[in-house]
Amino acid sequence: MKARYLGLIIVAGVFLIAAFFIDQADLLPGKVQPTNGTSVSASPKSNTLRACDPTHASYLGPLVPDQNTAILNNGSTDLSSNETVIKSARSTRAGFSISTPTDPEYWAEMLGSGWYVDWSVKPVPESNNLEYWPMVRVHEDCISPGLEEIQSVASNNPGQVWIIGNEPDVIWQDNVQASRYATIYHDLYKVIKTSDPTALIAVGGVSQATPLRLQYLDQVLQTYQTLYHKPMPVDWWTVHGYVLREEKGSWGVDIPPGIDTTQGALREVKDHGRIDLFEAQLRSFRQWLTDHGYQHTPLALTEFGILMPSSYGFPDDVIADYLQQTFTWLSQVQDESIGYPDDGYHLVQKWAWFSLSDPTYSTSNLGNLSNGKLTNIGERFRSIVSTLVP
Repeated sequence: MKARYLGLIIVAGVFLIAAFFIDQADLLPGKVQPTNGTSVSASPKSNTLRACDPTHASYLGPLVPDQNTAILNNGSTDLSSNETVIKSARSTRAGFSISTPTDPEYWAEMLGSGWYVDWSVKPVPESNNLEYWPMVRVHEDCISPGLEEIQSVASNNPGQVWIIGNEPDVIWQDNVQASRYATIYHDLYKVIKTSDPTALIAVGGVSQATPLRLQYLDQVLQTYQTLYHKPMPVDWWTVHGYVLREEKGSWGVDIPPGIDTTQGALREVKDHGRIDLFEAQLRSFRQWLTDHGYQHTPLALTEFGILMPSSYGFPDDVIADYLQQTFTWLSQVQDESIGYPDDGYHLVQKWAWFSLSDPTYSTSNLGNLSNGKLTNIGERFRSIVSTLVP
């Protein structure tokens, strides 16, 4: 009898051990956990958030026809480095982007700007007088940087605005299908908010607010609602303000991944600097936000400028005028039907010019890194932001 009981005890013990390991297997990274009987995205430890290999890079696509003709032709001003703008006088709306490593504080003082982006995640020095928006790059199979770095920067730099992705709609940028972007956004939102509950999360900007790109964002929101049974939580929306061609295999921004069409907005080179198209796209985006329940969410225009070379009809003076006209419009336009109520119904709350100094698309450069001086376009930036309310 004792032997029989001993055997039963052993069998029961084996069963419990097996059940324990099966239960743990359900919690292993990469295992999808059901919620209310519905399968959803993997947990934040899943392969959804696998770190990219260091060699992973976006393909530099043909945004501009025959872009090898784009050459650096920006003249420099004689503005000296001691004619800097104090922090209290810098614009908190007008920012800039940094493509080439440099000292952001120096250039902010020169430009009179209070914030910047650089398409990466970096710790911010305590002495930094600038607002910096880190960005996590996202791809179909990985993110950059990895989770440990994201969590460390978030916990040590509270209160920042985190942008999730850069042009996920462009095949030679982050190139992520809408359904995939929704799951990555969901998981990164949880990771960053857990590390820093005061962090604000922003949707990565699509390249331009055309119907084709809004269709892509429709799919993002629909996927999020289907998987997680609630609207996508967004603290900031971002968008880019380019006017480029949408045609499969052509110059411009091609077709968003996962969308079955060959053409969208068939822009020409001459359209690239049209103010009316720039304004219409931003109005369309604000209308789209309102239609989807996001009128009360702030909007940042995190990239815009002129990418075409001067030989295509965009010399310094034309680009400087474009900067002045767009900055003036952005600072003034208000609309109670679609604008952001907490900002006097302005359509756009912040904007960042592309770029301080980009080696490939150099015609809109604000600064000359070799001599530390502003370009003619950078001087126009400084001049116009001095008239804006900080």
